[in-house]
Amino acid sequence: MEAIKRILVTGGGAPGAPGILKSIAKEAPELTIYACDAQSETAGKLLADGYFSVPLGTAPNFVEVLLAKCIEHNIQAVLPITTRELEPLSKARPQFEQAGIHLIVSESKDLDIANDKGKLYTHLSQHSITVPAFGIANTYATYKEIKTRLKKDRKRFIVKPCKANGSRGFRIVDSSVNKHDLLFNHKPNSTYISEEELDDILCESFPPLLISEHLPGDEYTVDCLVNNGVPQLIIPRRRDKMNAGISVAGEIVNNTEVIAYCAAILATLKLHGPIGIQVKYSKDNIPLLVEINPRIQGTTVALMGAGINIPLLSITNGLRSKSLNETPIKWGTRFIRHYEELYF
Repeated sequence: MEAIKRILVTGGGAPGAPGILKSIAKEAPELTIYACDAQSETAGKLLADGYFSVPLGTAPNFVEVLLAKCIEHNIQAVLPITTRELEPLSKARPQFEQAGIHLIVSESKDLDIANDKGKLYTHLSQHSITVPAFGIANTYATYKEIKTRLKKDRKRFIVKPCKANGSRGFRIVDSSVNKHDLLFNHKPNSTYISEEELDDILCESFPPLLISEHLPGDEYTVDCLVNNGVPQLIIPRRRDKMNAGISVAGEIVNNTEVIAYCAAILATLKLHGPIGIQVKYSKDNIPLLVEINPRIQGTTVALMGAGINIPLLSITNGLRSKSLNETPIKWGTRFIRHYEELYF
């Protein structure tokens, strides 16, 4: 394969794009880095060597326009960082390969499972992988049945659309939460909701909904680098502080229990490239899956402090046959993330 010299990072307007672009440029100044987004003015435009606009990943002409732009700018590898682009790009992989462009994305059939929490939990259960107690509701009546079952020995439960990313649609359902406290001591993006409020919402039609047990323990974002189903890196980051669902402080922890659990999950799917897994400890102190993000995560750049540059490894020579976590990792590294301004 010809040495990669020109790359594209999609989602230039995504919150994680600046960190990803800077981490690649820092350790590979010889690369020409392009970024793209549906928006014309983004942070990615200011940080990349080149930039162009494309339709949204859900648009019917997204693949056609992106492929033409890649050919025009002699792009050799594409690192997609937004969830909605993954499926159409995966299905279009032969077209990009024919043009000599390497797409860092998993196969469509595995993405279909990983991107749908209902399918994912069912798939893992069928492979004897422990997941939170859960049910999938398409109707209000089904929701009430699942809720009753989960509440038998739990005060709280959570709901989230089967197909959603970030914190969209996620709520912790708990009628005992003090509404006065929520109003005056929490920001409006609080994830708590009462059963009564949720009942009112679900009386109308809603997308397939995952209802599962609430996991009250420590939460980990686990950054994985996978080569056609074989994990090369599985690195847990404990989430000590979050802002709108994004990790802003934490520690890179050699938690062998979490690593083994994530390895078992990955063994059931043939994913490829940078993969994010969210894990949280149950009330019985067992690590259980929250979700999989089958793409690079914006906060993955926190691993730079531990000597691991997953954005760059994803694009260059990181996806080769290695033993798990063979690359030296500075365990115990703590990090704080912050905003930074760009001017133009």
